[in-house]
Amino acid sequence: MDHGTDQEPQQPTPAQCPVAIACDNHGSRWGTNTPENAETLIADERNVGTPIDEWETTDRDGQPLRVVRIPDASWLDTILVFTTEVRPAVAA
Repeated sequence: MDHGTDQEPQQPTPAQCPVAIACDNHGSRWGTNTPENAETLIADERNVGTPIDEWETTDRDGQPLRVVRIPDASWLDTILVFTTEVRPAVAA
């Protein structure tokens, strides 16, 4: 009989479960968000002139990660980690 537990475990790809994880500059996880909502936050911050730091890296399994840091002088920075390979178009 074939049960779900009889199957080899498979790591989901970033495209199968995209998420934006929100952290502060101490590494504390604040929560998760959809990539679309996180992109809206980033765009809003860019529109008001906030300097955004952004880079790409990979996790221990080689999956691509996109990291975006939104500085906040009055509180802790917001760091968003995207587990999706999909990149939005950037308006010039």
